[in-house]
Amino acid sequence: MKPLPLYTRLHIWLQRLVRWEFWPWRVVYIPVAVYWFFLAIRARGWVFFSAANPCMRFGGLLAYSKSKVNQLVPEKYTPRTLYVDSSETVNEALADVAAAKLNYPLIVKPDIGERGWGVKIVKTEEGLKHALGSHPGLKLVQEYADLPMELGVMYSRHPDEENGKITSIVIKDFPKVVGDGKNTLQQLILNNPRTRFSYDIHEKRLGNRFSEVPKAGEEIRVVHIGNHMLGTTFFNGNHLIDSELVQVFDELAKQISGFYLGRFDLRTASIEELKKGNFIVVEVNGVNSEPCHIFHPGRSIFLAWSDLFKHWKRIADISIANHKRGVPYASYLDIRNEIRKHREMLQTQE
Repeated sequence: MKPLPLYTRLHIWLQRLVRWEFWPWRVVYIPVAVYWFFLAIRARGWVFFSAANPCMRFGGLLAYSKSKVNQLVPEKYTPRTLYVDSSETVNEALADVAAAKLNYPLIVKPDIGERGWGVKIVKTEEGLKHALGSHPGLKLVQEYADLPMELGVMYSRHPDEENGKITSIVIKDFPKVVGDGKNTLQQLILNNPRTRFSYDIHEKRLGNRFSEVPKAGEEIRVVHIGNHMLGTTFFNGNHLIDSELVQVFDELAKQISGFYLGRFDLRTASIEELKKGNFIVVEVNGVNSEPCHIFHPGRSIFLAWSDLFKHWKRIADISIANHKRGVPYASYLDIRNEIRKHREMLQTQE
């Protein structure tokens, strides 16, 4: 496989430069970091956000247990899940999966990890065997919720409020390429207006498949994880917010003890089914989550900053209220050490 010509890489770089949704998050968050400084002074705690969700370590910023949170979610909303302990051998884990009669495809995810790190979709026992051996520690093995719509619903409830609110809904559209019988998968990904921006990531993921020539009309879904940096389009779904939907998520969130703010990543058959409470929660995120409607293509970065300021003010308000009720703020040094470990973990993945 030949490396991309310099002019192609330069063209992609220039296109990314004018589309802020693909900028590094450290750049996007510069104004937010300044605002966070003033919120920290008001809260009298540098890591005030750690008190937002007592059920999650550090409020759900990082290093929190997905298995513990998953077990707090009512069973009707969760996919069938098996927890594979670090002490089990791969063969023992395979036997447990077979005994539980989990149906392929399956999702394997490490108990601790953010932004899709270590998450794998497997379709065969051989793939499951490889996924289980990829990362140490506790892992979740879940049946893949094969429903047509994936959304992210940002919910929050102030401890002094009886009911909460939905502040953001994002509708995720996964990138696909369609074969023409002539172009390789590599060229199809480069020609796609979304996946070309994450070409380097797909090159690592797909490896030798890049040289394949898909059949004419063959549809290939490039990614199965709803991450906009991988090419998934995030559409603003805030027009869906109404009292009926808020009631559904109030009912769900209040059953999760110690949860006040975060995003429910879920799958559902339709918006109508969503409002009936018929959906599967793929993951519950804490203060590490964003109101992802801000990444709607063409949306102004100034509107995004405005929404992020409101989002962080809400985090501060909830955290301060919980702190007054006795929830301690985490140690700054503890969080700094976990961030360092997280970076090292990401480097090992690369």
